[in-house]
Amino acid sequence: MRPKLNKAVQHNMRYVSMRIFVTPLLILNFSAQACELTPEYIKLRSEVTKEIHESNRSCIKATSAHFFYKAVSKCIEEGRGENIAGGCYHVVGYEVTHEEMELVHCEVLKPTNEQSIEYLQAVAKERGIAKCLK
Repeated sequence: MRPKLNKAVQHNMRYVSMRIFVTPLLILNFSAQACELTPEYIKLRSEVTKEIHESNRSCIKATSAHFFYKAVSKCIEEGRGENIAGGCYHVVGYEVTHEEMELVHCEVLKPTNEQSIEYLQAVAKERGIAKCLK
């Protein structure tokens, strides 16, 4: 004879079984709405993503290089790298030369997802590249 389950356990079991049933339906629904991207669109998406994020990456790279070489100059002035293979470049390579907050000015150049999508769609339209396979 099976023991009687309290109402909380029964409710929990219904919830779990409902999730097991509903989750695959949601996945199938999203899959049905999605399309298979054309190879040209995939290539364009990669190209556009690289292009639209380039100014932000360049800013971060230049700012980081500024702080690195400033630290190397200071190390050379102090003579800290004289008896070390690789000299100050090696010493400074293991140091923290800047804080993340010193790179926040580059965030202005970082595009939003909406801007990225809008730009991708504009370039695809301009070049006549279809998004989905038929």
